[in-house]
Amino acid sequence: MSFLDTRLYRWLDLLANFFFLNILWLLACVPLITLFPATGALFAVVRDWVRGKDEGFFMPFFRYMRENFVQSLVVGLVWTVVGLVLVADFLFVRGITSWVRTPFLALLIMVGLVYLGTAVHLFPVLVHFQARWFHIIKNSLIIAISSPVITFLSLLILFVAGLAIFYVPLSFLLFGSVTAYLLYSLCHRLFQQIESDLEKGSQHNDH
Repeated sequence: MSFLDTRLYRWLDLLANFFFLNILWLLACVPLITLFPATGALFAVVRDWVRGKDEGFFMPFFRYMRENFVQSLVVGLVWTVVGLVLVADFLFVRGITSWVRTPFLALLIMVGLVYLGTAVHLFPVLVHFQARWFHIIKNSLIIAISSPVITFLSLLILFVAGLAIFYVPLSFLLFGSVTAYLLYSLCHRLFQQIESDLEKGSQHNDH
């Protein structure tokens, strides 16, 4: 058996793919205007990996970035604006000294959790379904609320990834690609179930 056929080689090859994809994503994010298109392309590449489609990552990354540039940019900017509004509301409410401060803060915390839960689904939904930007946000919101376990696990993955970067700064070299892969892997089974339910509903209506 040659080294190329060993399990160690396959693991090293996989690690190298994640490393170079992450570096490519980081470089593509350097002009801030390309942050969201680059992230959309990152999720599109790991989507192919989850599906067992291996065409490399360099050429597919730039192809997906070009194809989804406008849509991912709009989705990212809209959601960023929504986040800034929430932060502004939080800062305003925190300055209130009357009794209404507590219920308003509780409400904002709940809205903030829904916001974060929706955010972790945005790019998986964007690369999996063909839809306009408004429907991408709406569907991500629906998934975040209707699938609390998946949403919680997705947020947990981001939290653990953040801790890894804090305690092991070198993990930043794998942060983007590995996190995107884990997030999309979680959502993939859910998407398959949604598509299966829609197909069954369509067949039922035909009958």
